[in-house]
Amino acid sequence: MRSLAEHLQMVMGRVRPLEPLALPLLDANGCVLAADVEAPSDVPAFHSSAVVGYAARAADIAMASPQAVLPVRELPIGSQVSPGCVVPVGVGTPLPYGSDCVIPAEYTDRGAPIVRVGRAVARAENVSLAGSQVRKGTTLLTVGQTLGSREIALLAAVGIGKVPAYPRPRIAVLTTGTELIDTGRIRPVPVGPMSKPDINGVSLACAVVEAGALSYRVGPVADDPVRLRKILDDQLGRADMVVTTGGIGTEPDDVLRPVLATMGTVDFAFVAMEPGRVQGTGSLGASNVPLIALPGEPTAAFVGFEMFVRPVVRRLMGHSEVFAPRIRAALTEPFAGGPDVTTVVPVEVDDGRATPVGRGMRALVRANGLAVVASPHADLAAGDEVTVMMLETPG
Repeated sequence: MRSLAEHLQMVMGRVRPLEPLALPLLDANGCVLAADVEAPSDVPAFHSSAVVGYAARAADIAMASPQAVLPVRELPIGSQVSPGCVVPVGVGTPLPYGSDCVIPAEYTDRGAPIVRVGRAVARAENVSLAGSQVRKGTTLLTVGQTLGSREIALLAAVGIGKVPAYPRPRIAVLTTGTELIDTGRIRPVPVGPMSKPDINGVSLACAVVEAGALSYRVGPVADDPVRLRKILDDQLGRADMVVTTGGIGTEPDDVLRPVLATMGTVDFAFVAMEPGRVQGTGSLGASNVPLIALPGEPTAAFVGFEMFVRPVVRRLMGHSEVFAPRIRAALTEPFAGGPDVTTVVPVEVDDGRATPVGRGMRALVRANGLAVVASPHADLAAGDEVTVMMLETPG
């Protein structure tokens, strides 16, 4: 039986970041930079007014008093100011050539065609100098940074429209089982004694998006080998990774396992973890599209996603830190794990204490972490510390 750590190493060893692309700024939001970005120009690109007022020459108002008056001239942007005159400007307006300061409007009587200036203003006062925010050639952002709204704003400020970044991976999520009913598209769902709602299809598709990737939900697909092969072949034309749930055991009705085995290099193994002892990993098709095959039981599929799929998604996206943060927390109640396995327990962590929430979808809503309890430390008392892998919180 393979250890959890060995299986994780095998999964991660099959993937590398996607090829970087020159992404438009809106598409690059949330993506990871693939190269340093330098400023192609100064910001601001020109001397501009920092206040509403009048562009002037400091020498003309050095002796300003309530009795000092100056002619007001309305000039097109890029014009030359005449000595002894002032030009009305707003915040961000380029300074006319020849001016070197801005008189705030509140220093004047706001008159026209002449204005009274009551206070002197020094050279460069109330002026945003060219390059005062960013100098041309300055490194703005470095490789490995994740782009958010503030980084995007900085790129836009220097006139950059595209940026080298790792694109969001396209993840196909395929659920199998003749008994599954599509909860995502048919309401109300007639769940009978021989049918089950497709929990994994909707939950894992959402989890893929939460991880930063693009999700393509496929299924549920009935246990038909020919149809499964056709659908998988179709997905390999657009997917950067395929995630499947169910059908990978050794029972006669586990039809996905033999289908996957004929489509690439796929390894199925019993992994010493609970839940989710049966796991699959490999690559499919001529392009060697990475595959992670998860169990069909919803809690096991959720745990498998957090342990294996999310780190792979982050690596495909170019993140340097691919694993969720881990903390130590004290159990609030005794816990008995299985022998010779690593037990992954959904827990609610609060103020350094971890409370197991139980199994099932309702319990998972409370969980904000997964306690990873390895044998031979499976039998623990209240107060014993465990390692907890923290879960990402949506929003």
